[in-house]
Amino acid sequence: MSNPAAPKAGCEWYATMCGWSLSVGNVMVEGTSDVAYFTLAARLHLADSGASLLGTDLSIFAAGLEEEGGTFGISERFPTLFNLASHDLSADGRRKFQVIALLDDDTMGRSAVGIIAGGHRQLREYESMFRLRRVMPRRLESAKALGAQTESANAAFGRIECTIEDMLSDDLCERFIVARPEAVSRPAVTAATGTHRYWTIAGKKMLREFAEQMATVNDVRCLIDALSALRSYIGLPPDGVRL
Repeated sequence: MSNPAAPKAGCEWYATMCGWSLSVGNVMVEGTSDVAYFTLAARLHLADSGASLLGTDLSIFAAGLEEEGGTFGISERFPTLFNLASHDLSADGRRKFQVIALLDDDTMGRSAVGIIAGGHRQLREYESMFRLRRVMPRRLESAKALGAQTESANAAFGRIECTIEDMLSDDLCERFIVARPEAVSRPAVTAATGTHRYWTIAGKKMLREFAEQMATVNDVRCLIDALSALRSYIGLPPDGVRL
């Protein structure tokens, strides 16, 4: 007679309650669009290179759906997940689950990173929390060094915001806007090679559908680079796993 499965506890219990699927490495993002775009980029990269960046040893999941997600969802749920992970150890004393959070580099995301770090001594930017940047260097010897290199690499973009749609190629976005000009609410802001577009709610949904159908691996290079960087922050091979 087989023994019943042990009840889930710690990280696994919390993840089950929140509808998340955990892996060795885990990234909490603001919403389902972030998950969809990273999944698209990983799929196109796998087809192009034979290397898996997502799904094998890395899970990316949204803090919550709709109003349960966003910066408020990460602010409420990530500290709990992080604390549970710090106590959820294997027999050799290592963490079973490595967890980090990724927020948009916009007004809300910048504020949330500061607020979370201010209330939790173990949660630090460039160590367990990151903002989505157009250039995301891979892991360095310290959070301070990574922060300095990240700021330097993105200095040309100034203070313009960076959200997940900004990681798509300009060519893909412009082709979509030509077909659906009503998808944007006002003119874009550009600094150097970075552009932030102001999508309507309906426009974001339509863009995601367009990208799923029309994007090539070249249209998601920035997302692929970001995935590689996120893998390095968690301690996974940045270039993925060969399948």
